[in-house]
Amino acid sequence: MINPTVKLVQVTDCHLQNDPSQLYRHQDVETQLDQLLTHLNSTLPEETLLLLTGDIVHHGGADAYRRLTVKLESVPFDTAWIPGNHDDTALMQACGERLNRRVIQARDWCLILLNSTSEPDGRGSGALGQTELAFLRQTLDEYSHKHCLIVLHHNPVSVESGWQDPIMLADADQFWELLKDYRQVRGIICGHVHQEWRWQYQGVDVMSCPASSVQFKKRCDEMTLEDMPALQAPAYRLLELSERGEIISQVKRFNLADDQNISSV
Repeated sequence: MINPTVKLVQVTDCHLQNDPSQLYRHQDVETQLDQLLTHLNSTLPEETLLLLTGDIVHHGGADAYRRLTVKLESVPFDTAWIPGNHDDTALMQACGERLNRRVIQARDWCLILLNSTSEPDGRGSGALGQTELAFLRQTLDEYSHKHCLIVLHHNPVSVESGWQDPIMLADADQFWELLKDYRQVRGIICGHVHQEWRWQYQGVDVMSCPASSVQFKKRCDEMTLEDMPALQAPAYRLLELSERGEIISQVKRFNLADDQNISSV
């Protein structure tokens, strides 16, 4: 029997450097991503869709994007990406080809991939802006017969953090006001915060994913790296989207030393 669920894996905030030997916050993020992709390749079914949800590189280096596209050629998954505040959208468009999709239809679902990097404030915030909000409304109108999952980089809800809340999605109020008209939106996934969260907001399942690079400690007034060993490992989020509109999801933290996973719901 064919499994009616849509299988997704979210990888986010890779922060690849233009020079692969350069560390990001004292971590070899290039090797971490290589090992993570190898692990996903060996453990997930080929029909899984891989979503890279922003801050793919750090400060938008073209060499890093090109290296990543080569890496992705070695995995069997259909893959798409969106930009984060550290990315260069023009370079992603130039390097990504099929990775640059906006709408993906999968069985009973429509995935809507948004660019939340408009109106940057220089600190990490970003917005959808009127053009992207209009695209979202148009797409939701077109796919009113489908369950919808929205994919964006910036978190659209508070994470109770003195330094992260000011750089969340800047036009979150307009975003949520728009969604009030569209009950087919079942879920939203984001990156940006380098933390695992799951909320119910306006009846929508909202999930953030920890990073493949480094993790930030929750509820801090200033940027603080995670200091709990169980929460420091590179991570990814698995999702299964059912034909009834339900979302089953868990975060897995990847132990690079022994290729073991610690799961959390």
